[in-house]
Amino acid sequence: MAVTVQRPCTSVVTEMYQDAFVGSSIENGATIIQFDLRKLDFQRELRTTSTTSWRKDPYHVDVHELSTVLNPMKYRFILAQGYSLGDDNRRMYFTPQIKGVSTAQHMSHSIIRLSCYLAVVCGVSLRHIALIFASLFLIPMTQSSIKRWIDDIGSNLSMEEEMLQPLLALKPVTECHRDGYYPMGTDHGVMVVQDEHARILMTHEVESENGDDAQKFLQKLQDLGLHVTSAVSDDAESFIGAIKSVFPHARFQADHFHTVKNIWGKLKKSR
Repeated sequence: MAVTVQRPCTSVVTEMYQDAFVGSSIENGATIIQFDLRKLDFQRELRTTSTTSWRKDPYHVDVHELSTVLNPMKYRFILAQGYSLGDDNRRMYFTPQIKGVSTAQHMSHSIIRLSCYLAVVCGVSLRHIALIFASLFLIPMTQSSIKRWIDDIGSNLSMEEEMLQPLLALKPVTECHRDGYYPMGTDHGVMVVQDEHARILMTHEVESENGDDAQKFLQKLQDLGLHVTSAVSDDAESFIGAIKSVFPHARFQADHFHTVKNIWGKLKKSR
C-alpha cells in the first residue's frame, strides 16, 4: 500500500516566488518544486497598464537547492518571452529574470554561500567540499566551480579599512586575541584577530604565524586604528616579541586553550 507523506518546505526562494508556485513532483528520484514566472504581476514591475502576452514556446530552468530529505531537491522555473504594447502600440519584449539563484551555475545562493563558508571559514579543502555536497545533498560540484565562486564573492568585498572602521566606530577595541590556522589543502597560514566583543576584525594570509609575519600583521592593525592595551595569544616567544615591538605598553596574556593544553600535557607526563 502506497502512502503519501507531505511536509512543508520554506526557503528564501519559495518566499520570493510564492505567487508563482504551481506544484511539486518527483522526477528521477528528485523533488521538483515548480514556479511559473508568467503568473507574476509584470504590469506593476514594468509600470504599464497594457496586458502582458506570452509566446507559446515556454521553457524551464532547473536549479539545485539544499535538501534535508534523502532525495535531492530542485527548483524548476517555467518562463517564456513576453511582451506588452507601448504607448506607440509597438511591442516591448522582455524575459522574466530569475532571482535568488545562480542561473549560470544552476545552484541556489544557499549552496554557493555554504560551499564558500566551508572553504574560507572552516578551512575545508575544495575536494572535500565537493565530496560533502555529492554525498549529503547529491549535488554534483567541481573544485573549479567552488574556486570561481570564492573569487567572485571576494572581488565584491569592501577593502579591509572600509569593513574595519564601522566596527571600531560601534565599539572601540582595546583587546585583541590572535590565533592562526593552516587551511587543509594549502601551504600557507591564516592569522585571525578577534576583539573583546567576540568580533573577528581581520584575517590575513601569511607564510608563518610567528616572527616577522606576525609583526607586519600587528603593524597593519595599528595603522588601521587599533589601540591595543591587552593581547591574548599562545605563548610563542616570537609572537610575544612582535607584540612588545608594535604595542610596547600592551599587557600580554596566554589564552585559556593553550594554557589548559600545556597544563594537561604536563600532568600526563608526570603520571
